[in-house]
Amino acid sequence: MAKKKKVEVVLPLGVQEYDGWKLGQVVWCKLFASNELATGPIHQINLNDSEPCFTFVDKFSGSFRLALFSSIIAVPTAAMQEKLIRTLARSQRSADRKMEKRIERAKGKK
Repeated sequence: MAKKKKVEVVLPLGVQEYDGWKLGQVVWCKLFASNELATGPIHQINLNDSEPCFTFVDKFSGSFRLALFSSIIAVPTAAMQEKLIRTLARSQRSADRKMEKRIERAKGKK
C-alpha cells in the first residue's frame, strides 16, 4: 500500500490585510500614474512607502499594476462593470480570430 504524502499549506509572507482589504479580494480602482480604471484581485500589499499601496493583475490589460488604497472604488457603477464586460468580450473575439487563422494555415500546409 502506498503512503499518503502530507501536503503542507504555505501562507504568503508579508501583510495579509490592510484597512479591511485582504489578499485575493477583487477591487476596482484608479491607477496611480495614469488615473485609468482598473480591476483585479489584490496580489501584494505594500506598507513600506509613505502611502500604502497594493499590486494586482489588471483584468483590462492583463498586466501587474500598482494602485493606492486611497484610490479604491468601493462600489463600482454599472457603466464600469459594462466596460469590463466589453473589454473581455473584445479580447475573446480577438483570440478566437487568431485561433481560426492558425487552424486555416495548418489546413493549408497539409
